[in-house]
Amino acid sequence: MMNQMKKHGIKMAGFLVVSALLATAACAQVNPEPQQTAAPLPKEEKADDAPQLRTKEVFDTAKYKGLLQIHYFHLKDTKVGTGDSYLITTPDGKNMLMDAGIASTGWQVVRYLDQLGIKELDAAYNTHPHTDHLGGYAEVLKAKDAKIYYRQSHEYTDSSQYRNTIAQVDKKKIPQKILKTGDTFMLGNEVKFEVLSPNVDNVNAVIKNNEASSINFYSLVVKMTYKDTSFIFPGDIYKDREAELVEKFGNKLHADFVHAPHHGNATSSSPTWVDAVVPKVTVLSSNIFNNLEVLKRYERKGSEVYSTGLNGNILITSDGKKLNVVTEKDRVDTKNIR
Repeated sequence: MMNQMKKHGIKMAGFLVVSALLATAACAQVNPEPQQTAAPLPKEEKADDAPQLRTKEVFDTAKYKGLLQIHYFHLKDTKVGTGDSYLITTPDGKNMLMDAGIASTGWQVVRYLDQLGIKELDAAYNTHPHTDHLGGYAEVLKAKDAKIYYRQSHEYTDSSQYRNTIAQVDKKKIPQKILKTGDTFMLGNEVKFEVLSPNVDNVNAVIKNNEASSINFYSLVVKMTYKDTSFIFPGDIYKDREAELVEKFGNKLHADFVHAPHHGNATSSSPTWVDAVVPKVTVLSSNIFNNLEVLKRYERKGSEVYSTGLNGNILITSDGKKLNVVTEKDRVDTKNIR
């Protein structure tokens, strides 16, 4: 600060004496501490300005007991995309973790599971072996046992994150189940899953050079049903895969809820896809919100749209007839987001 004021004095006056006087005056008037510390606001104003958080309600384990619950975890990092991680809890208390974010936020997933009182997973599920879906599993499976590990068949051995996860699965002797189109499985007594993709037995044979788009193309896509409510979880599929699924399954894709493919990015959620699914509720799972047009596309079809990047942690519940959503915080104004 003093150097800047001295230079300023030299340019303005051109005399050494004048610059010294100016520098002295500046030092006498400028105190770095007051500039960095704003005067405290009254308590009432602080309370009004602070965002209203509903964290306790989102993680209330007693209030929603007996309902189907889906907890979307807000994995926090301001610089990088942290990926997907969400927990499905059935009315009879069974728990399946779907993806676990990047490696550096695996501990956050563990902490969220602890908040919900989860000591053991009835199932761990990985949509595809990209690091923002798989990376956190090594940390999660160190802390939590799992009864089964669901995945698609691609063995992404070039990825250290994949190797670390599978090593932990093997170390704990967790059975692996490779899923493909037509497979079904239950979580608890009432929640059914049907696999819609991938439609090949051996994804290793069709993915060349571990191209990101190919791995995303063969993400696991499942439809979950609980009584009269249905849910689509499509991993990171792109528009080309969406089109194939719409052509193959048509109205079967219609669901009350959809997890926006590929985090709500522009690569996915084509108008054809949105028209086919017609969800009542949509979640964009990304800590860094980046595409307003995709959000608006779902809203124009009448969907309520939520984003972990805008709403924080999200809880969706179902009584088998309708959905209810609780968010950690209200969505900010998105008019200036592109």
